[in-house]
Amino acid sequence: MAQTAILGLTSYRWNNNVKSIVLLALFPFLLLVLVGAIFFLFGLMSTNGGQSGSASGFALSAMAAYWPLVFGVAAIWVVIGYFFNDAIIHAATGAKPVAREEAPVLYNLLENLCISRGLTMPRLYIIDTKVMNAYASGIDTKSYAITVTRGLLDTLNPRELEAVLAHELTHIIDRDTRLLIVTIVFVGMISFIAQLLWRTIQFSAFTRSRSRGGGALVMVAIAAVVMFVGYLLALVLRFALSRRRELLADAGSVELTKNPDALIAALTKISTNAQVPHVPSEVRQMFFENPPSSFDLGG
Repeated sequence: MAQTAILGLTSYRWNNNVKSIVLLALFPFLLLVLVGAIFFLFGLMSTNGGQSGSASGFALSAMAAYWPLVFGVAAIWVVIGYFFNDAIIHAATGAKPVAREEAPVLYNLLENLCISRGLTMPRLYIIDTKVMNAYASGIDTKSYAITVTRGLLDTLNPRELEAVLAHELTHIIDRDTRLLIVTIVFVGMISFIAQLLWRTIQFSAFTRSRSRGGGALVMVAIAAVVMFVGYLLALVLRFALSRRRELLADAGSVELTKNPDALIAALTKISTNAQVPHVPSEVRQMFFENPPSSFDLGG
């Protein structure tokens, strides 16, 4: 049974690595399709009768013309995500690094867990909020980090805190954090384009409605683009995130601490005050507890 469990975890980690690679490979192509969809909509708007053939030709021409630019932007965005993912994530959550003398119990608990598995200790961060939550982040030993909230640190006893740290450390061991970072970088780029497009077309609709009364058609285009982007985001998140990762992290926590009761007690306490509304929805997928919201994919 032990050998079967090891093989299962090895396959799970391998699958996470494969998913990360596939997402990175699909990233520029999805951006190119998004560009084509945008030009198709504008092609429909520019023809009096809404001729789809002309709009399709317009979209394909745009994709053929702009694919080097799209792939270049995707490559730059991936490079930025690789080198600055930790800064981006911690800025989004408001996390600050914490020194050993500021949280000695936290440091000692994590250090002991890492020693037991022969791991390099991740950096520690704290979010100054009364909310109780935590997350692991990073793509390699240089960027791996575990972040806890001040509320978690002040509320949980040492055994419960150790169980949470072990849960997050398991996410690092299982390569969950790498996959999540890739997903966030991926979705963040598309969200940025969608928001930029939304603002641009809103301005266009305002000017057209004042001059030629064409705002209604533009608003239809806005709705189509936003629905298209939202659908793609949902597909990406469903592909990348699974419930199994949390179950395995719970199992890993119990394996490291040999204390399932502490994990259960921590989960019970955290569930009463885990909302982090100031954090973007994509990043909330990384948290120990992610309460349902208006855009919940069950990750």
